[in-house]
Parts: sequence; C-alpha cells; structure tokens
Amino acid sequence: MTLTAEIVDVVDHAVADLGRGRPVVVHGGSQGAVLVAAAAGIDPSTVAFLVRYGSGFLEAAAPPSLLDALDLPPAHGRSARTVPFDAATGVSTGISATERARTLALLADPATRPDDLTRPGHVVATATRAGRADTVEVASALAALAGLGPVAVLCTMLDEETGELLDPVTAIAFARVEGLVDLAVTDLISR
Repeated sequence: MTLTAEIVDVVDHAVADLGRGRPVVVHGGSQGAVLVAAAAGIDPSTVAFLVRYGSGFLEAAAPPSLLDALDLPPAHGRSARTVPFDAATGVSTGISATERARTLALLADPATRPDDLTRPGHVVATATRAGRADTVEVASALAALAGLGPVAVLCTMLDEETGELLDPVTAIAFARVEGLVDLAVTDLISR
C-alpha cells in the first residue's frame, strides 16, 4: 500500500465514522489534537463524550457565509470566533449536553434563521478561512465530505496532568483505545 492509498484510506474511514455520528481525532494543527464530530444530527451522548475527553470548550467550525446569514458576528474585531449563542427554543440554561446538541444541530440545519438563535449563549462558532488549512477548516471539510454539510464540532484535547495541549502521540494512543479514527491535518490536505 502506498502512502497515498493510506491517506485516502484514513480520510475515507474518518468521513464514514462522522457520517455514522462517531467522533474522530484530528491532530497536527494549531489547536493541537481535537475531537471532531459533525454538527448535523449530533446527539447529547456525543456532546458529553467531547466535553469529557476534551477541554470542555466546544466550538463549531462553519463557513463565514453561514455565520453571516445567521447574524452571528465576530465576538470582537476581526476575530474568527463569533458571539456565543443558544437555540431560541427548547433550552433552559443552554449548557447541558442535550441543550448544546440542540443548538449545534440547529446551526447545521439549512432551515435555521437568525431568530432561531439567541445571543449570548453557550456555543461559539469559528469561521473557516479561505486558503487556510488548519484544524477548523479540516473539521468543516470532513463534515462536508460525510454529506452532513460544512458545520463541525471541535473540542481541543488537553493533557490531564499538565493542562497543556495533548501531543499527537498521546492523542493517537487515545484514539486507538477509544476505537476512533485519527488523522493529521496534512492527511486531508495531501488528499
């Protein structure tokens, strides 16, 4: 098997798992290692898994055109991160796994309108950037390749003891223990 075939294989496996609602591990970007799931159809158990094994801070990767259409402006200045938001209905505090799953799925739903979301809230989106190939862009691309639209959920993985970004070797070991596909940012770029 050539390196190219291996890269295609790991990307195809990651896309298939995202399509089945399973998270994957992406490493090698500016955020270190992240857990990634598609936002479309995300369920509370996946949100709980991401929060438990990640930093607890969930962000959605989405194209700027979608964020503009939903009136989700940058939190400040030229930030790629939006103001925090929640679903306008079906949530109380907005922080539970069930409520964050509702908000994330709503963000990915093409029928969602700006008034379907309230600001401030508990979910933050990060705009993908044209010409940039980093964790946010790879997560969005993987969700799109899975046929679930270009909105993905990311949660940065931290070392339990030091609180620092999890190194790729430990992230890969974690993925293997949990039965998750792991891929590097460069795997998708190489494809």
